[in-house]
Amino acid sequence: MSEAKLTNFLVENLRKGGAKKLAGLHSSQNIQLHREIGNSAFITDICISINADKENNFDNRKIKFIAIEVKISDWENGLYQAWRYNNFAEKSFLAIYRPYSGKVNVNEFVNNNVGLIIFDESGFDIIHQPKTNRFRQNTYEAGVREKIWSNCLSNAQSVCPAC
Repeated sequence: MSEAKLTNFLVENLRKGGAKKLAGLHSSQNIQLHREIGNSAFITDICISINADKENNFDNRKIKFIAIEVKISDWENGLYQAWRYNNFAEKSFLAIYRPYSGKVNVNEFVNNNVGLIIFDESGFDIIHQPKTNRFRQNTYEAGVREKIWSNCLSNAQSVCPAC
């Protein structure tokens, strides 16, 4: 099975309320689910954007991102990729296909503040929930976040306008 097909299974689970579960949301905040969002240095497989404001203007204090890297089995490279997303995302996760999850070292995820999701065609489990990253105004990271937000707004691969 291909990584793209597995990513589609995870996206479908996120669309059915899993995005709010992952984000820890109980209210009807403006939440969107996107595929293949990034900049020239990296592209995350799935990006969940949460906007506390009804406007689509970028405000570093009101925009939140959850980045998800999807891998079939290569958790070590996936962990590195997901760790890089901490440059712009409040939370970053690696999603590993359940049949290949037996050798994953959860301590590495805890040590690197990366979340771990185990999934298959029927659903997903959050094995480790990372701490929330905070971003200050007028920093390099805030600039990266603004570019990611711009990509979310213009991305033709938005798969869920309101999960």
